[in-house]
Amino acid sequence: MKKLFIVGAFIGLKLFSFAQTDSTSVLGSEMNQATMDSLGLVNPKITQLYNQGVKSLNLDNNIEAIQKFTEVILMDPKNTMATFNRGVAYKNMKKYDEAVNDFYRTIEIDSNNSNAYYMMGMSYFETQKFEQAILSLNSSYQVDPTHEKAAYYEGVAYFQMEEYDEAILAFGKAISIRSNYAYAYNDRGSAKLKQDKIEEAIIDYKLAVNIDKKLSFAYNNLASAYRKKGDFKSANKYYNEAIKYKQDYYVAYNNRGTAKFESGDYPGALSDFKKAITINPKYAFAYNNKATVYIKLEQYVQAVDASTKALEFYPEYMEAFFNRGIAKEMLKDLDGACADWHDAFMLGSENAEKYVNSPACSTSK
Repeated sequence: MKKLFIVGAFIGLKLFSFAQTDSTSVLGSEMNQATMDSLGLVNPKITQLYNQGVKSLNLDNNIEAIQKFTEVILMDPKNTMATFNRGVAYKNMKKYDEAVNDFYRTIEIDSNNSNAYYMMGMSYFETQKFEQAILSLNSSYQVDPTHEKAAYYEGVAYFQMEEYDEAILAFGKAISIRSNYAYAYNDRGSAKLKQDKIEEAIIDYKLAVNIDKKLSFAYNNLASAYRKKGDFKSANKYYNEAIKYKQDYYVAYNNRGTAKFESGDYPGALSDFKKAITINPKYAFAYNNKATVYIKLEQYVQAVDASTKALEFYPEYMEAFFNRGIAKEMLKDLDGACADWHDAFMLGSENAEKYVNSPACSTSK
């Protein structure tokens, strides 16, 4: 039997929802005249416009907020609060260039504004400019060593760049600021797992779920660490916990199915893959994994159908082409098998190369 490809998907980070967590105004409180006077701003019109801008920003009326803050800036070009909050409004609208310009302008006026560095970093992060994000987030942390989210997202950016040592250090900084930072423990565990430091990853994942006992994604990651270790009993236990706290967690169903497949429980695996698909009918990984079970059960027609479904939702799915080729070969459709292996090879499958170049496929051309 040729090697089958099964995918236990997405052991990794659990990011905050940027739209809900990081688009609000850090400096978004309204100001009374006494506050304005203490800042040397004596024009009551500025107070009125600024507060109107804050109200609009908090109501997600970003266009109106930008208009109000712009009026303030025209009257008082060094008003960092208006400039900063206008940047926040631009960021909410995903106008990242304008947002970065405003955060940079804020920093030019106030070089110790850690929130401006942070929001600039997040603007770069959301556009996947991770190197620039790291520079800005690190600057935020340097200005304010208590800025836990700057340290955390610096770690996330390093993780995205696959610089796991640096990610671990940054997550460690976040944890040193807030010892009960469950997300940071989870993500540090994921960085360690990427380095095959399984036992260390397990410790971090357990710390995460001990802090937040309903943190479903951390249970999933903990289970996947045990699965990677070959401890399928513990893997199933923690996948069950993940599903307990998030009953529509199709990734956990898929991953639990992967653990069952790897332990030889093919009916149990098939049931979990089907459940994942019921929850998310477009989940290509579960279709491919279902195909691998059908191949093991020698149900090749069903395997072809499942692989084809995976490719419908993920047309460049290398493993699905390879597995469908196996099923077609067993159905004596050699031309179809060779075509699928060729597609898998073109997508980067080294495993498929030897079959594409085999005498059987050469003859079928």
